[in-house]
Amino acid sequence: MISHISQIGVYVTDQDAALSFYTEKLGFEVRKLQDGGDFKWIEVAPPGSPTTISLATKDFPVGAESKIGGFTDIAFETADIKALHETLSQRGVRFTVEPELQPYGKWFAAFVDQDDNEFFVFQPA
Repeated sequence: MISHISQIGVYVTDQDAALSFYTEKLGFEVRKLQDGGDFKWIEVAPPGSPTTISLATKDFPVGAESKIGGFTDIAFETADIKALHETLSQRGVRFTVEPELQPYGKWFAAFVDQDDNEFFVFQPA
């Protein structure tokens, strides 16, 4: 049986710029960084997370320019969305939706990376 989600791919135009964004601005850890000649294999994750995000380019076997930018369908969770918003905003992260309490009881916000890939972040009520 499947035990968990191992990794999720996010497509980027520049892997080095993406690596900088995810580690320096979001505070993610580098889990794998392997130079494959024509491209790098990069996996990052929030500290302690079992699921990684691979930072891929359009040149990967299943890559495409159309996969860069737009909504990723990835949602993160935080214990304090207002503090996260303040910290990430100070680091230059652009929020597309400011933290707001939703009718279903969770706090919600959205932000984009350096390529306008959009992510949600939730805080349980």
